[in-house]
Amino acid sequence: MAIVYLGIGTNLGSREKNIEATLRLLKRKNIRINQVSSFFKTRPEEGVKGSYFLNGVAEIETKLEPKRLLRFLKAIEENLGRERNHKREEPRTIDLDIIFYGSLILDEPNLIIPHPKFREREFVLKPLNEIASFFKDPVTGKKIETLLKEI
Repeated sequence: MAIVYLGIGTNLGSREKNIEATLRLLKRKNIRINQVSSFFKTRPEEGVKGSYFLNGVAEIETKLEPKRLLRFLKAIEENLGRERNHKREEPRTIDLDIIFYGSLILDEPNLIIPHPKFREREFVLKPLNEIASFFKDPVTGKKIETLLKEI
């Protein structure tokens, strides 16, 4: 079983219900949810349209290898109304990102782990720090609490 940290964000529709539905759907694939951070209200960044986001992080355990997990997460996004060819700047009912998959470092065309932008995003680091301040970024070797202080 791998310990995985997932970024969860939503800025369309009933944000709380989108998060609840996501957590329910994760459990259907025999994914154990160990911890879920608080969800923080944040403004859209990087040109994303729409109202505020609710952003948080979940620590899960899974037997799914990274690519299968990514496919499953994309299926959850579609199930909750996110279109497959979603444009980057459009609002999202749900946005799921693999932040860490254990200490794996992976760089493939459709999947980069750790998530390539997590170190720049307070909306990821703040909830991640809440549940995993001790966790070390496998690329830099820095603890999450240190990365959060640096931004």
